[in-house]
Amino acid sequence: MQWYWYIPALLASLLWAVVVIVDKFVLTHHIKDAYSYQLFLTITLVPIALILFFCSCFHHSVLLYLLILLLGMIFGLVFVLYNKALLVEEVSRVTPLFYLSPLFVLLLSSSFLGEHLSPKSYIGIGLMVLSAILVSFRWRERKSFSISPALFMILFLDLLIAGKDVIAKFLFSYIDYWTYLFWFVLGNIVIRPFLLFLQGIKIRFIADMKSLKPKIYLLCFINSALAWLGYVLYFDAISRTYVSLVSAIPSTQPFFVFIFATLLGVFYPELIKENISEKSAVIIKGIATVMILVGAYLIVS
Repeated sequence: MQWYWYIPALLASLLWAVVVIVDKFVLTHHIKDAYSYQLFLTITLVPIALILFFCSCFHHSVLLYLLILLLGMIFGLVFVLYNKALLVEEVSRVTPLFYLSPLFVLLLSSSFLGEHLSPKSYIGIGLMVLSAILVSFRWRERKSFSISPALFMILFLDLLIAGKDVIAKFLFSYIDYWTYLFWFVLGNIVIRPFLLFLQGIKIRFIADMKSLKPKIYLLCFINSALAWLGYVLYFDAISRTYVSLVSAIPSTQPFFVFIFATLLGVFYPELIKENISEKSAVIIKGIATVMILVGAYLIVS
């Protein structure tokens, strides 16, 4: 297999690291309700859907389109778990948990796509699992620990993401990734407005939108564009090689997030809350990040 699939996958990881930092900033300072934020992001998806529309082909089976549309609708709702996790936890703790999905991808791709694993891959998976567990524990004053409230939310989302990626790899035998992404984004756009039928969500959404400054609108549109450019690069990589290999590359994202969040915590602490005052917290996050990087290397090499 050619190695060049690695470049778009790594670029996607870098872009998503920027996106998660911006998400954390917006959720902390401007839109503090996860449902409101998902509804607002639906607006930012409209220009992206139009671009993907002109890059797509429409000579495939209608049932194929409906399947992808359904996937997009499911993720249009459940991704609110990611935003809730960012509200209750530090961004550099959430991100490593978020990238346990390669574990599930490897299991599913081996079972359903026949992608066989090497012993090094299992070692790499083990390192990523251990690193995620490490950052999900929070030590307290009484020398006891508690599990991060983000853990179970993100694990469930990891399983769904793994299923989505394995299904996407299967579908790429019949459809190009541009068309796949168009119908997936359309599913997001179609389903999320139904949240407005819930009165509490509607009231909070209207209040949040009225309080937003124009520069935050612009920031979110740019951030959404970066996120979906990352998806284009990621699925381009999946179309070139094994999904079990590509899914491991975004595990490098915690490294980028850790660096960005730490720099912001030092120079602009008012922008994002990140625990950098305790040396032990920084050391633990650094060790966990290195473990993820080594694990990803063992899977890919």
